[in-house]
Amino acid sequence: MYRKVLAININRFLALRRLKKKDLAENAGLSVSFVSDVTAGKGNPSLETIAAIANALEVPLVALLEPPPIGTDGWDASLADTLSKEDKKLGLPPGYKRVSAIVTDHQAFQIAQWHKAAHAKLRRS
Repeated sequence: MYRKVLAININRFLALRRLKKKDLAENAGLSVSFVSDVTAGKGNPSLETIAAIANALEVPLVALLEPPPIGTDGWDASLADTLSKEDKKLGLPPGYKRVSAIVTDHQAFQIAQWHKAAHAKLRRS
């Protein structure tokens, strides 16, 4: 599942930056065949390699590991549901969910307030 998330995100950023796998391999110091494996969801890159890929794509490492938006090529609601089930390992009680989103500064401020309130409520329970 996580290899698929990584592969989809790398391919997405390659397309956004109009780069080829060859360019990524060169910029990250990797072989083209290894990059091809990773972008097909077959490779097993180390954290250092993922960081090198993120650097080459000029994105934060976390951007390659977060679930892509639903509707992204290769990603659908059933895959999102599968990943959501993994969130249960975080030990969140019913009614709580971990999310990741790109929002405006104002929205980020509001989310930070909600985050603090939710943590305070969880500590009390």
